[in-house]
Amino acid sequence: MKKETKRIKVRGTGCFDPSDNSFDFTAFNEAPSTQQDVKKCAGGGKSWLTTGTDPSRMFTLKTKASSPDQYADVLAQFNALTKYMRPKQPMKLPDSQRVVAEDGLQCWLNTKKGEMTFTGTINLSKHPKDWQAEVLRQVQLVVRRLPANEKFNKVISNINKGGTK
Repeated sequence: MKKETKRIKVRGTGCFDPSDNSFDFTAFNEAPSTQQDVKKCAGGGKSWLTTGTDPSRMFTLKTKASSPDQYADVLAQFNALTKYMRPKQPMKLPDSQRVVAEDGLQCWLNTKKGEMTFTGTINLSKHPKDWQAEVLRQVQLVVRRLPANEKFNKVISNINKGGTK
């Protein structure tokens, strides 16, 4: 059985000594790794600690362009790579939460105050004559999106019961 050898290109310096017909090769990049404490996860994500005087924690996250939910893929990798970094005490949650962010419109819900804030952006160079229709479109977008938001429905039901939590 004949064993096949695989050819690999390697950068380096070769020295031939004609006095004794010897050849010496020294490969480049034979330095120690700059990545320490390397952690990998399913999906292609990677985390490592850099070397040097001020080490940093580095992350690479990877997702396929054909994935139906790229955000979920990246989030799962991030959670897997940072599970050891999570605080022991729960972090204080923000007072307000964005419940709509679409087409220049944002809606923020403040659960403690029981308030909702809308902000809308209209590009007047795109809509110089039909800006009123654009405002109406954004209002209709809020009316369609909010009833589908579970957090919004909980706050509204708490307000109807006489308290906000």
